[in-house]
Amino acid sequence: MRASVPAAALLAVLAFPAVAAADATVRAVDVTNTWSPAEVTIKAGEKVDWAFASFPHNVKNKSANWEFASLNLVAPQTASNTFTTPGEYEFLCALHGSTMTGKVIVLGADGQAPAPLPPPPLSEQPLANDIPPLSVFEVRDTVVPKLDRVKVSRVARGVRVKFRLSEAGKVTVKATRGRSVTTRTVEVAKGTRSITVKGLKTGSYRVQVSAKDLAGNAAKSAPRASVTVRR
Repeated sequence: MRASVPAAALLAVLAFPAVAAADATVRAVDVTNTWSPAEVTIKAGEKVDWAFASFPHNVKNKSANWEFASLNLVAPQTASNTFTTPGEYEFLCALHGSTMTGKVIVLGADGQAPAPLPPPPLSEQPLANDIPPLSVFEVRDTVVPKLDRVKVSRVARGVRVKFRLSEAGKVTVKATRGRSVTTRTVEVAKGTRSITVKGLKTGSYRVQVSAKDLAGNAAKSAPRASVTVRR
């Protein structure tokens, strides 16, 4: 006897068709601020997904032969693009453009490498006043982040700093004891976070917490705190 498919399940399948899987996936790597892999090869008509991680990144065209820009995204969000024309398409994360660059190589439908395109005639090349204004990803961020609710507490052979940052950025914790200085810098997402500095010797420390956003704008440093580290 054949099992029947429940009507509700059948309607759900009909109402929500499956989304086509990507033909290639490029993943953001938080630790190194790079793409993995940095170069993928597909055929014309195939799709590339950019998968994001814990910290905000985006993907934007770097070469002028295509136009694409995503928002700042985190996991499990993705950005996708289907490439229909053979060629080489360079991309980057506009927040980490010095390290997060990559390339999509699109072959012809027959798998053959595309022939290089000749440069456009001079009459069709853009003049300086034809260049469009900067996009939201290209305009420099000048807003200073806010670092607050900083609390320093003692842990075994170290200190833990809890804080709130108004946007994603890098937070530095510096523990000073006499001439001994221990520093740890961590890239964090927006919100309430904590950083633990371990391996400190027994004694009294002055702890300083500072932060910068991903554009390099420095937040007002928190007041120094004193803490005694014990074994």
